[in-house]
Order: sequence, then C-alpha cells, then structure tokens
Amino acid sequence: MALLEDRTAVFIVRVWCERGDGDAAVAEWRGSVEHIQSGQRAFFRNLDAVLEFVRPHLEGIGIDAQQRFWERISSALDDPLVTAPVAIPIPPADARAARDVPAPSSVVLQARSSS
Repeated sequence: MALLEDRTAVFIVRVWCERGDGDAAVAEWRGSVEHIQSGQRAFFRNLDAVLEFVRPHLEGIGIDAQQRFWERISSALDDPLVTAPVAIPIPPADARAARDVPAPSSVVLQARSSS
C-alpha cells in the first residue's frame, strides 16, 4: 500500500482584488495557486488557469482527468479521520474599508487518491 503522502496533493489558492491608480480604475481579480509538495506556484486572472495547473498533479496521484474530480474523492470527504480545515482569520471589515480593499481569500485544497 502506498504511503498517504504518495496519494495526496495539497494546494493553496489565494484570490485578491487589485485596483489601478485613480478614481476610475477598474478592479481586477487575480490569484495564485501553489502545490505544497513541490513548491510550484502559478499566478492567474481566470479560474481555467487553476485547473490547468492542478490537473497534472492530480493525474500524478491517480486521479484521471476524464473522471469527475469530486466523484473520485467523495469517499475521502466521508472519512472520519479527515479533519476540517483550520479557519484563516480575516481582518475586520472596518480595517479593510479604511483601505477600500476586499479581504483576500485563501483556500486550501487537498486531494487524495483512494487507490
């Protein structure tokens, strides 16, 4: 049986809003995704780039790109040994409002192959 680490891929996805200079500047959503095991990181402006980055890492642990991802890992979600992710504190709204910047969001994704 393979070690759990051999069948697990962990990612951190961060999303934030950037504004250009001036009052008429348009807000633009950007983000980064990092594969924890390899340290590889990619920056993106659309979510399709996240999928392209994640796909080879998931295929490397046996999750077939043709399968629906959530079907493949659904048993892991029901596993009582899997703990809930730790909440990441976000600064209070009044602190963000003073800078007129939305709170950044971070999501930790963990995929585990059942094979």
